[in-house]
Amino acid sequence: MDSRQKVIIIGGSHAGANVAFNLVKDGFNGDISILTQEKHPPYHRPPLSKDFFKGNLPQENLYFKQPSFYEENNIVLQTQTIVDSINRKEKSISGSFGTLEYSYLVLATGATPRTIVSAAANNTFYLRTIEDVMNITESLNKNSHVGLIGGGYIGLELAASLKQLGINPIIIEAEDRLLKRVTSEEVSRFYERFHINMGVQIRCSTKVIEYKKTEERIHNLILDSGESIYVDAVIVGIGALPNTRLAEDAGLSCNNGICVNEYCRTDDPFILAAGDCTQHQNLFFQHSMRLESVPNALAQAKVVSSSIVGNDLTYNELPWFWSDQFDLKLQMAGLSMGYDETIIIGNKSEAKFLSYYGKNGILIAVDSVNSPKEFMAIKRALSNRFNITMDTIKDPNFKPENLFSGSN
Repeated sequence: MDSRQKVIIIGGSHAGANVAFNLVKDGFNGDISILTQEKHPPYHRPPLSKDFFKGNLPQENLYFKQPSFYEENNIVLQTQTIVDSINRKEKSISGSFGTLEYSYLVLATGATPRTIVSAAANNTFYLRTIEDVMNITESLNKNSHVGLIGGGYIGLELAASLKQLGINPIIIEAEDRLLKRVTSEEVSRFYERFHINMGVQIRCSTKVIEYKKTEERIHNLILDSGESIYVDAVIVGIGALPNTRLAEDAGLSCNNGICVNEYCRTDDPFILAAGDCTQHQNLFFQHSMRLESVPNALAQAKVVSSSIVGNDLTYNELPWFWSDQFDLKLQMAGLSMGYDETIIIGNKSEAKFLSYYGKNGILIAVDSVNSPKEFMAIKRALSNRFNITMDTIKDPNFKPENLFSGSN
């Protein structure tokens, strides 16, 4: 291997692409390569279930950068490229391209949607890529009936998009309420009522026990309640599994993700990882976790670049998420797990409120609906480790934007 450093990034989504972008910003003067299985240059995924799905966003507007950017910044972008194995001893990877050597290898392999074997059919879909969206939208017409398996973010976002296209969605959720794993019952019920008022059908505490098929196409869903629901298509959104096979085969530690420390380094000092595929050490919470979110991917991409160029940036981020459904903007900051108190401030009837989560009298997380100004103030305060009591929030004079002015 020559003396010029070579960074190879496997995966071209938010984490992988932004590792390359950050290396350029950080002054890395070696060779940078991005290897992605997709045929498109790296692109934004959140619009796939929203504006792009509805046809309101041209495909080229999804791309992070135009192809010329990669050439101008000496980033080699190899699309439709599959990596089969990693040879840590030789510091090389092998695949459809032959063999490539690296100085540093970055695993940004992302996650793959959980599948339902019994739902396999020509009209069953999962949403992860541009092609997935195209396949779904090409198979549907106005007044089509679509069964959405799963009442999480993706199911609700797709329900909103489908309804806005004149298509009839029905959400089937095994839990007793929507978004149960991520939000309070009050927020769940608000979203359930809102979607129902917009014409979305919802079945909670219900499972599909049979997918009725004819010629490899599902036409009816049989629920455990005995109800039979006609569908033209099924879209499954029940979470995702981290893509860890390459790491596992290479002998790297994995546990619901590729294990990395606060510098995004794996067991191997020359292999780093970022994004949905990582089980990372979060200094903010002092324990490891796996997050599927764009902010997490972007933050880890900065840390990976820093580690490669020799700086000491560590991952120390407050988790936050967002979801757009109809004209509702849901923003969430912190982790509400283990909360023992909630306070709703605002007006649910006007779809503008915040739900505060407390534990032992201290604020640990917030959900915001159509309240971006207040959300950003609380997110900033939580990120700066402000010790905000729930009694403070209950004060009628409390205003999030005053947390940094000394008025509270």
